Amino acid sequence: MKIQLELALAVLCTLPASAAAVENGEATVFFKLSKGSSIAEFAAALRRDFPGVKVEPLVGDVYLAKEKDSRRGAGDLAGRLRAFNNVLAAQPGELSYPPKDEERTGEPDKKWFLDKIQAPLFWQKSKGSRSVRVMVCDTGIESGHPDLRGNIGAGINLVDGSGNTEPSGNGHGTRIAGLIGAQGWHTGTGAAGVNWEVSIIPGKISNKADGATDHADSAKCIKWGADQGIKVVNLSISNAAGNLAVQEAAEYLYNKGGILVVSAGNKGENLNLPDDPHMVVVGATNDLDWHPPAYNTGAYVDLSAPSSSLYTTDKGGGYITSNGTSLSAAIVSGAAALILSVKPGLTSQQLIDLLLASTVDLGAPGRDDVFGTGRLDLKKALELLAR
Repeated sequence: MKIQLELALAVLCTLPASAAAVENGEATVFFKLSKGSSIAEFAAALRRDFPGVKVEPLVGDVYLAKEKDSRRGAGDLAGRLRAFNNVLAAQPGELSYPPKDEERTGEPDKKWFLDKIQAPLFWQKSKGSRSVRVMVCDTGIESGHPDLRGNIGAGINLVDGSGNTEPSGNGHGTRIAGLIGAQGWHTGTGAAGVNWEVSIIPGKISNKADGATDHADSAKCIKWGADQGIKVVNLSISNAAGNLAVQEAAEYLYNKGGILVVSAGNKGENLNLPDDPHMVVVGATNDLDWHPPAYNTGAYVDLSAPSSSLYTTDKGGGYITSNGTSLSAAIVSGAAALILSVKPGLTSQQLIDLLLASTVDLGAPGRDDVFGTGRLDLKKALELLAR
């Protein structure tokens, strides 16, 4: 554990400063303090160099330093933070986005991915349970969508603290929710998710039309879910796996008995990120069990799930056929909820271990950087649960 943490911090400390501030003229930096440090004394010392800086606690030992109307930028602020002996890591903040989905034309195969992961076989045991809650930290969820009605619970808007979790323009969160728990196809129309019944809790982390968010709000969303006793949290937003605040929030959730499921990313890159033991990072497969080259790989990928031509719910009561590791992560979150409907007492580590073992090995024998432990298979999960 100590070695993994040191590796993670080493990677974070060498990340380049981002030129993109979270808001125009605003410098934001995530930083992690050593345990036992006085945040009040630290903030006072920091203000001697950056008089307008404000320090905000996020989760655990991770804080956010924010300076409005900054002339020097996040890179300078991060550099000054790293100079303090009690700062373990400092990482410039930047806006993150839900992927831009490309709508596909033609008649979609609405359920190929469910057959691929053998969900219908698991449904003979359980079709889900509304006592299992999955939090979706995203752009909001259209609760009145005909295929989601009944499966969406009350959530929170982490941007303004309100209870308004409807989309502001970007339908990404509604698409994620559909793959976890849409129920239209079961009645012969619409889209279907992995669960027929589930409680999906919206955690809205963006009020912007394009879905842009600050991972400070992602961390707050994960922490809020953990404090509510939620066992599965889905975060399908770019740059999540390498973000310092998200990593700290994942550990907080893990220690509370839950798991964080995140998407590997859609840039076609091999990322030098260490495997985080507190989050489940999901890569991509297509209908032939190949890895599409558009999606990220690396040691941080834990397992894979279908990502291509997936039919799901969209805002406005509509539907979309789309691609991406965002959707792969949603499928794994749905599978985790399905497993918990059969065995709700699983610990966070037991649930992670079961998910990673419930796969079909692809690529090089054993775990690899492309597929992780392999492609999700709910028949394997059912066999493991029966032991």
